Amino acid sequence: MKYDYDIIVVGAGSGWLTVAFWLAAAGKKVALVEGGPIGGDCTNFWCIPSKALIDVAKSGQYSSLKKALKEVRKRRQVIQDEETVEKVESHGLKVIQWYASFVDEHTLHTEWQDHVHISAEKIILATGSHAMTLSIPGVSPEDILTNETIFEQTEDIENIVVIWGWYIGSELAESIATFWVKTRLVQRNTRLIPREEVESSELLREIFESKEIEVYTGAHVERTEKKKLIITNDQDKEVSLPYDKILIALGRIPNVEKLALEKAGIEYDVKWIVVDAYNRTNKKHIFAIGDCVKGNFQFTHWANNEGRGVIRNILVPFPKSSVRSATLPGVLYTHLEVARVGRAHKELCERHDPEEFVSKIMYFESNDRSKVTNDTQWFVKVHFKRLSGRILWATVFWKWAGEMLSPFTLAMDNNISAYKIAKTIQAYPTKSDLIKRVCDQFVVGTISNIKSEISFFLKDNILQIGTAILWGVIMISFLSYKGAHGLSFEDMALSLYNFLWVGVWGPILYILIYAIRPVILFPGTFMTFMSGALFGFVGGMIYTLVGATFSALFAYFLGGVFGKKLLSGDQAWIIGSLKSKVDKEPFVSVLMTRLLFFPYDITNYACGFLKVKIKSFTLATFLGIIPGSAVFILAWAAFHNQTLTSFSDALKDIDITLLYYAAGLFVITIGFAKVLKKVMAEK
Repeated sequence: MKYDYDIIVVGAGSGWLTVAFWLAAAGKKVALVEGGPIGGDCTNFWCIPSKALIDVAKSGQYSSLKKALKEVRKRRQVIQDEETVEKVESHGLKVIQWYASFVDEHTLHTEWQDHVHISAEKIILATGSHAMTLSIPGVSPEDILTNETIFEQTEDIENIVVIWGWYIGSELAESIATFWVKTRLVQRNTRLIPREEVESSELLREIFESKEIEVYTGAHVERTEKKKLIITNDQDKEVSLPYDKILIALGRIPNVEKLALEKAGIEYDVKWIVVDAYNRTNKKHIFAIGDCVKGNFQFTHWANNEGRGVIRNILVPFPKSSVRSATLPGVLYTHLEVARVGRAHKELCERHDPEEFVSKIMYFESNDRSKVTNDTQWFVKVHFKRLSGRILWATVFWKWAGEMLSPFTLAMDNNISAYKIAKTIQAYPTKSDLIKRVCDQFVVGTISNIKSEISFFLKDNILQIGTAILWGVIMISFLSYKGAHGLSFEDMALSLYNFLWVGVWGPILYILIYAIRPVILFPGTFMTFMSGALFGFVGGMIYTLVGATFSALFAYFLGGVFGKKLLSGDQAWIIGSLKSKVDKEPFVSVLMTRLLFFPYDITNYACGFLKVKIKSFTLATFLGIIPGSAVFILAWAAFHNQTLTSFSDALKDIDITLLYYAAGLFVITIGFAKVLKKVMAEK
């Protein structure tokens, strides 16, 4: 089929620049569809104007908010002038200024000039987000501001109430207060910046209050009365806050409502588009990046990171690579920045036993450069994986903290431990010397307490160590016996077959061997085949179903033991998408792997690793292996009642009818599984 374009990018926000320009430069015919201003939220409403406002506030050159915002708009215009339609199209792509909605999975409706419909082989959704609002009883709509309207104000404001702190609220509140605007910040959480370190939140609050910004934490908005916002504080007492304007800084909502995703059959979850590890939707030729993606961090640099990944996989599709597991840094651009990468203490405690990591903090007062520049109050704090020295989280609180964050991000992405960082030479005197010093602190602490550290490691991993030792003993014993007697795997299989054939305890031993065979990696398929020849179809089915179910549970246990640390650790989110899908339909997910003849032991180990509910796993396994077992047992029941000296003997006397039955059942099973898969996908 011939399409109008190779690629259509929907949305000209933070992700479009990376994707559209690079793909056009690679020779692709690209269209960029945008109904709003080019540059999206970042250029027009947040990243650019907010950082301009911060710089204007720091300069101390402007006597009012009105004058400051005029300067902000002037600086923003410099960037906007670089992102006009003409300049964008000069890079070899077509700009269509209209909102897009799907007609089908390759076609978009745009109502642009004469081109009502446009089509493409691949479509990339980069629609961004818009400001969340809040309905407050009694407030006039014209008194409500968001980050999308604050920079357009042309009149001075005397009193402003900022609702919620965090990135948007904290940055704007501090800068606005600089221009003699009475500023009050209302935070529903008990901490000003709840996801950051406690030290960061407390220190930032102290700074705000020193600037006469009133901070109300643990507060809830109730109503307004005569231009006064009524809130309840953390003691449930009503507090009245006068205002001229109320700035809502609750966060962002993805722009997906106009896309008509259902017409393209794209899976989405209430407000967000669902993607896989490669930013593909369930329609593999349609990608989504940035704020519109479920679970995404709403940062410009994250959207650009995803855009680069999509470009790479479109231009070089094999092998595919994922960028969604990359380490994400973030900076709160208050006048003293809070820069962090990784997860804070609270989040780490949710993923790790608190004893699994250690925290080190060093204040700038121990840094010689800081002593002579009189900025010693700030700090660097790092959480390290105990013993290994892997960095789990790092925070820098300082005027230019964002500039000090890259070494930590690099170390986390490349598993560079504290030991290696401690060995590097830092220039003296520099602020960044604290990075080396905090790693030194960890290394010295670990070495000086090495006995207790090793003791902790052994205690913390006793189950894994014990299981590994048992596994090793069994494997070594098995291979030693095989080598000492000069046996091949075929010899051992024949001996086992003939022993089970003539032994009274054959069925019981068969079930036992089947159950524990994952330890020595003995093929389950061979055991299933063998049961048909040994016990006939009926007996083979009974003994195999019992043995295979116990075998699955044993491998499930092993997978859980060795996957426990990974799944509960700081890298768990890498496979979080897969786990969430399995958790939604655990029974059906496991059943499908059985009916589609997925590798049996790999599936068992994976289910244990992913902590699939054991009841669903056991029932789906028992029911799911019935058709497959029947196929294999029927096939080998054709060789029933044969004592073998070699497997070639089995070919001398075959009941061909049973082989036909087995082949027919195999076809039926595969067909049923595919129908079931299609039905579940439609749900």
